[in-house]
Amino acid sequence: MKDYASKIAQIKQQMAELTMQLAELENEQQCYHEQLAQRKAYMSSREILALLEQKQVRIGSMATIKRWSDRGCLGEGVDEREAFPLLAGKQGNKRFLYPRETVLSFLYEKGLLAPAYEVLDRVRFRHACRDTGWALVTAVSRRDLRFFYDVQLETTGEVVLQVPEEDLFLP
Repeated sequence: MKDYASKIAQIKQQMAELTMQLAELENEQQCYHEQLAQRKAYMSSREILALLEQKQVRIGSMATIKRWSDRGCLGEGVDEREAFPLLAGKQGNKRFLYPRETVLSFLYEKGLLAPAYEVLDRVRFRHACRDTGWALVTAVSRRDLRFFYDVQLETTGEVVLQVPEEDLFLP
């Protein structure tokens, strides 16, 4: 005859252990997603160099980033492994992260992150995949890595706010 009571007790014990493991995993997953969201507020040296290369300004080096960091231009650096232990999968040298907004402000002030158009530039405006004619740039603003423009259409005098840079072009 089977020992039903001990078999049931054993399965209940396994279920309790697995329920506890599941709760721990769900908690760790939530912490991982929180750290992933917090990590977006920082930039690594490699990300800074990639940004400079993407903007085709000039290609810097790690020594340049280190010098800017030592001078305090990039803000307070944090060690990636200490700040985001669940995300750190890299081995090797310490990786410092710098506050994204501080880095972008520094690059903008230094002229390394510049808008394609200035105030009073005459540009072509493309809206909804069609060319709407000439426009005059009246204001420039920056949000993270993108520049937005307020433009005044020459044909109607209408002011269009927060036009992304990719909607403007020179013929």
